[in-house]
Amino acid sequence: MQDRNHSRSTRQPPQPFWLQLRAITFYPLRGPALYSLIALTLCTLLGMLPMIGWIIGLIVWVAVYRYAFEILRETAHGRMTSPEHTLGSSDGTVIRLLALMILMGIFVVLVAGFLGPVIGLLTLAAVVFLQPGCVISLAMDGSLRAAANPATPITLAARIGWPYLAAFALLFVIQASALTAGTWLHKLMPPVIGELTLTFFSIWGLFTTFHLLGYLVYQYHAELGFEPEGAPEALSRHAPDQQLLDEAEHFVREGHPEAAMEALRGTVRTRAVSLPVHELYQRLLLRSGSTGAVREHSRQYLNRLLMEKQERQAMNLLREVLERDPDFTPAEPEQAALLAERARLGGQFQLQLDALQAMLRAWPRSPDAPQWALQAALLLGERYSRDSEALQLLDQALQRCEDGEQQRKLEAARRALQPDRV
Repeated sequence: MQDRNHSRSTRQPPQPFWLQLRAITFYPLRGPALYSLIALTLCTLLGMLPMIGWIIGLIVWVAVYRYAFEILRETAHGRMTSPEHTLGSSDGTVIRLLALMILMGIFVVLVAGFLGPVIGLLTLAAVVFLQPGCVISLAMDGSLRAAANPATPITLAARIGWPYLAAFALLFVIQASALTAGTWLHKLMPPVIGELTLTFFSIWGLFTTFHLLGYLVYQYHAELGFEPEGAPEALSRHAPDQQLLDEAEHFVREGHPEAAMEALRGTVRTRAVSLPVHELYQRLLLRSGSTGAVREHSRQYLNRLLMEKQERQAMNLLREVLERDPDFTPAEPEQAALLAERARLGGQFQLQLDALQAMLRAWPRSPDAPQWALQAALLLGERYSRDSEALQLLDQALQRCEDGEQQRKLEAARRALQPDRV
């Protein structure tokens, strides 16, 4: 029994990625990844439809990148089996990736415009080199601000060392090979089959790339301060996050919370950190009373909690922040709606109401705003007897709502709350 526990606590570290090249290369051709690869490739045919084809094509590629991010996350936790049933998931990461790519493109164009094409080309090379680190940061932490900060990928590359250079070269080889193979076969095949073949190899290259990035995180999780789910104590005991927590907690015990916040701030903004680090930093920020810093970090912390499926803890955090900042919302409407629904299911109606009202103030023209207003108005009228506020919400929603069915629901709710007139 003792030997079994000892072997469990001394799990062998992952093999270097350069010894796993065959498995990494053929990862998209096994299990759920293969089914997803085939299904998504066939779905791109719908992009040929007239009028709406480009919209369907965009939706398909969003699904491709969603699945690629799930591959990265699963691999980073040491799970080498491709994920299942993730095409419908959404935490806004793909949208933030698109925003990141746009920001990078604008930056390169501006540099080339002001400093000349040579400097612009060097800047483009630097951006391409740092891009894998940006994608890793975005997938692990979900923060666009951290991913767009050049210090984040630079710090990540420095922590990994020369293997980051090797991984970057391998990523280039994977993408170039996929593009070359797809282009060559595209020329030899009939038009439609050729397009499907090119798309197949493009998605294969993307899945392989994200799997390699995830494996890089898993292999160097201690250096990056990332703790895979279920990681034994032997693998995480000396992680940088633990040293950071010890240092910050020492400052707190000595009565220097500002020094503790300063020790945590730079790390939280430049790389993915564990939930205990986020928790301590959040507690210190709330104590300091800095509304702007609390709002910024709370969104980052909430995103991480939702990615880790810690919805109960996320609701507690949302309640705590809303009590201090009634206008606070998570980074994405989908996240806010999810937490409001979880609050309803858990019988936490005040939290649901506070969240809905904040969502209406933050996103008044969202397509879902009339439904949020209806839910909030029903809570105000039926549970809290605040009919005048409920009617005001319904009137505002009716002014903006363009959906006939939703308008009828709003009007029915308004009639139910309207006091009887003689």
